Amino acid sequence: MTERAKQILNSVAEGITAEKAVSFIRERVFSDGVNIPCRKWSYLNQLVAFLSGTGDARGYNQWKEAGRSVKKGAKAIYILVPMICKEKVKDKEKKEEKEVLRGFKAMPVFRAEDTEGKDFDYAAKLRGFDPDSLPLIDVARSLGISVSAGLTGDAGGWFCPSESSITMGSNNAQTFLHELSHAVDNALPGKNSDYSFNEVVAELSAAFLCSLYGVEHSQDSAAAYIRSWAGKDRAAFACVAAMERVEAIYRYIEGVRAKCLANKTA
Repeated sequence: MTERAKQILNSVAEGITAEKAVSFIRERVFSDGVNIPCRKWSYLNQLVAFLSGTGDARGYNQWKEAGRSVKKGAKAIYILVPMICKEKVKDKEKKEEKEVLRGFKAMPVFRAEDTEGKDFDYAAKLRGFDPDSLPLIDVARSLGISVSAGLTGDAGGWFCPSESSITMGSNNAQTFLHELSHAVDNALPGKNSDYSFNEVVAELSAAFLCSLYGVEHSQDSAAAYIRSWAGKDRAAFACVAAMERVEAIYRYIEGVRAKCLANKTA
């Protein structure tokens, strides 16, 4: 294995955290099927690209074929490429060759963010995103939460606690309020460690906020989670706890809105 290849592995080991691992898995699982070459790379190389801050990385010539060029002065990131050699089988009766892995070498690729030229296939979707059209966007901004467009697939959107950011795949108001509720839930003390419970809280909170502000919405997701509790011990207590959490989220949001209003009128 080359020295550069060893450095790549070391950087992955040093750079990965539990939160980054979760974010990476979510990005892969909720892929929206956009034709991005690096989605076909090995799991390790996709992780290298992710830790380098991109969801789309390609070789120099691949970018040229896509109608884009690497910006002057841009630095490459490196992925691992297997070194395969052919060896003759030691058998007098058979004249065959087999492929043998001899190690790995590093290959330079460039992030989409370090290129310029023709629009990406998915650029129109990202350009159509208008954060100012989202309800309570001022609350998100006052809490220091960035809101931007991204390739989120079936997830619609997601909140990343480590980066205080919400990534949206569309302008869907209910989806945004769901993710904003996650953000507020994360800021409040006493957050539950159960994933399903937190999803119910976010869905109920989004549905409540939509009904409060006259935003068109669906209650199917929250209903599905609640139905999954049916027949389980303490299901009723869990539902009550979720509703209490939704009320706490609402009161927190109203507190932030009151401060924003006071600052505007001051």
